[in-house]
Amino acid sequence: MFPRKNIPVKKIVKQAIEAGYTDIMIVHEDRNKTKPDGIILCHLPEGPTAYFKINSLKYSKEIKGVGESTSHYPEVILNNFNTRLGLLISRMLVCLFPQDPNFVGRRVVTFHNQRDYIFFRHHRYEFKKEGEKTALHELGPRFTLRLKWLQNGTFNPTEGEYEWVLKRHEMETSRRRFFL
Repeated sequence: MFPRKNIPVKKIVKQAIEAGYTDIMIVHEDRNKTKPDGIILCHLPEGPTAYFKINSLKYSKEIKGVGESTSHYPEVILNNFNTRLGLLISRMLVCLFPQDPNFVGRRVVTFHNQRDYIFFRHHRYEFKKEGEKTALHELGPRFTLRLKWLQNGTFNPTEGEYEWVLKRHEMETSRRRFFL
């Protein structure tokens, strides 16, 4: 994790490709707000790039009864990413985590898509002594994402080709049609 300061995103992407990174996540925070309000997720070296709006963010310290996290790699669970766009977004999200989950640590990261909102939860499960029962302890943070746009290639806001853009009043005419 590095502070961006005033470095242009295009330059950060170029340096990350040269360093061999596979993904970049830039968390955006408005100057007037105390919590982040957006995420740019760029898959390297070829893209795509997605921008998500963050809603309902709760840090670990704000969650009551929060459990303790371990250093083990988590299992990643993806729910209801059924469309072509949803599958593309789910592949981008799963690439953020190592592909070698450590089941001993019992950590689970869940991305649940419901009505085009992606709910993120981070839990640790625990087996009870009775045998078959389990319990979940939320580790946090907890937040909701809303996809605003998806761009082919790496981040290029002026000349980039947008594969999908949320146009609220044009696209949200039906309560039964979802894009993810």
